[in-house]
Amino acid sequence: MKVVFLETVEGSGTRGEVRTVANGYARNYLLPRGLAAAATPALLRRAETLAAQEEERQRLLDGQAHELVGKLEGQRLIMPVRVGEQGRLYGSVTNADIAEKAGEILGEELDRRRVLLPEAIRQVGVYTVPLRLSRNVTADAEIVVVDVEAPEGVEDAAEALVAEAAAAEAGVEAGVDTPEPTNTEDVPEPGYSDSSEEASGEDAPPSQDGADTGDAAAT
Repeated sequence: MKVVFLETVEGSGTRGEVRTVANGYARNYLLPRGLAAAATPALLRRAETLAAQEEERQRLLDGQAHELVGKLEGQRLIMPVRVGEQGRLYGSVTNADIAEKAGEILGEELDRRRVLLPEAIRQVGVYTVPLRLSRNVTADAEIVVVDVEAPEGVEDAAEALVAEAAAAEAGVEAGVDTPEPTNTEDVPEPGYSDSSEEASGEDAPPSQDGADTGDAAAT
């Protein structure tokens, strides 16, 4: 069914957009909720105006999101948790937990669905998690999951984890940028034979016919 979106539906369409969607999706979800309407000629004429209004609304939302990015810059989201053996957590850190902690820094509530965490965190360490602050603005948040009962204290334990992660990353980068040396002493150059006799052809037996060499190379 061809519809005009009256409201933005994440993953489906934006306000004023004209799209063809599955009949069942339109009849059972979009139309009953007033999120879209059948694309009649009159509504199609309104679609451009709706799209312009949505673009302006999105521009304002993006501006607000950029202000939130500024608040997050240089900030670490430290998550003190109870930890068992080998750094594994009792429980996990979820997108709801991160949204709550980020909201404390941003000064406003953050919808947990804006935390793009692929799976719950179950190990202490440093993680980079994207926060979608608007449709067009995403910021990376540094999450430090640390033992709440660390002997040196939560803040010092978090600093130690960050330093350890930075050192590990630097080591990986150094390994990539500095490849292992290759021993080329015994590797002959292309087209060169290490047998001077064969290279000169003085003692090499004559070919039986002109095709032998080519057949050997092909094999």
